[in-house]
Amino acid sequence: MTKIVCSHYVLGSKKESLEEICKENPGWDQNKLLQKTGVKLRHILSETESPETLSIRAGKECLNKLGNKDVDGIIYVTQSPSNPLPTRACMLQNELGVSSNCLAFDINQGCAGFVYALSLANSLINSNLANRVLIICADYYSKYISKHDRTCRPIFSDAAAAVIIEKSKKFLIGPFIFKTDGSGGESLIVKEKNGIQSLYMDGPEVLKFSLKLVPQATYELLRKAKMDFEDIDLFIFHQASAVVLNKLQKKLNIDSSKWIKTIEYFGNTVSATIPIVLNDLQKSNSLHKYKNILLMGFGVGLSEAGCIISSKD
Repeated sequence: MTKIVCSHYVLGSKKESLEEICKENPGWDQNKLLQKTGVKLRHILSETESPETLSIRAGKECLNKLGNKDVDGIIYVTQSPSNPLPTRACMLQNELGVSSNCLAFDINQGCAGFVYALSLANSLINSNLANRVLIICADYYSKYISKHDRTCRPIFSDAAAAVIIEKSKKFLIGPFIFKTDGSGGESLIVKEKNGIQSLYMDGPEVLKFSLKLVPQATYELLRKAKMDFEDIDLFIFHQASAVVLNKLQKKLNIDSSKWIKTIEYFGNTVSATIPIVLNDLQKSNSLHKYKNILLMGFGVGLSEAGCIISSKD
């Protein structure tokens, strides 16, 4: 059994409001974009920031909250590192001052990446291969997005989020569920065009995938956990966009009191969206007041991963 003991996140310091980017692009309809995306403010990296600098700050704050650096595992989730090698997790081990008696590796995953990392950290701890694992999720999608891309620019933000998990007698992370549809990989992809790597997203296809597989996975996860919807106190889904979240909530018939939507002033931070929500819950001392929390990440890949965090009496 395991639990999340601390968390922290750092957003890109450069802020862009929807109003500002619509002024740069006079043909964009601000009201329609807000209705579709739900994002009023996005955060992107400044010229002096990188995914790694944000990750170091998030990791240090997380370790400071813990009170020591006694972690023996680092899992780094990113699809947009500054360099493809060496392994970013190895660099973070050194920068964070973590013991060299530490495993460290990266995961090339996107919107489902945090739950993937959580499953790996959970397995390492339960297999006695690690005692305490630091997970850091960081993505820098803005570097792939043109200022005139009406599909992607209003949605995506840059951020890093860190959590630490360890053994517990009172909390359980799991079971987990995973789904993959690589046939839809072209729907959300970075392609080279005119010598520039650019993010392409087919919004309707990604929405179609989300509305088909996410509810299916949610039902399967609940059956696997031998639970019903009524047993879940809070649903934390990947903060993709307002239209995706609203349609999923309606399709799953989840009451607003149990549904999290924080995209308005954060944007879609890819792998960091779920740990950002978890940190906000920790800051308000409410994370562990919920007996059962269902997490669901989904998107680029196309991939999906879900789990349940439970407290045991």
